[in-house]
Amino acid sequence: MEAFIAKGSDDPQTYLEYEVGPNNVTFNAFIYNPSRVRREGAPMDQAFISDPLGDGFKAVTRLNKLAGTWTTESQIPLALFNGEDSTGSVWRMNFFRTITSASEFPEQKLCGWRNTGEANFHVTPAFGTIKFV
Repeated sequence: MEAFIAKGSDDPQTYLEYEVGPNNVTFNAFIYNPSRVRREGAPMDQAFISDPLGDGFKAVTRLNKLAGTWTTESQIPLALFNGEDSTGSVWRMNFFRTITSASEFPEQKLCGWRNTGEANFHVTPAFGTIKFV
């Protein structure tokens, strides 16, 4: 599962990319995407979060091989976005999943909350809007 998270209502150039897999391995980085669509030849960079546990990230994943499912409970510290209280604030987010298996490899199924229309999750105009209450 991949989550792309940015504070504010604009199409972001900088956002958090948070990933967690069925084996509870995580990827945490801030992405710099000035083209907002990961345009070929455009600059794009990432700043890795080197101590996610020390910074307050938490992920607990439960794998149920018999049912063919897995669930993850995650915690991402709001302080990373210069905010402690998100009440009333608007954020831009998107959530994705890449599905692959031994029978499908190397093919993959890509799915997301807000479809980007291409095999590219870094399309910030496709991010949905979330308002915290």
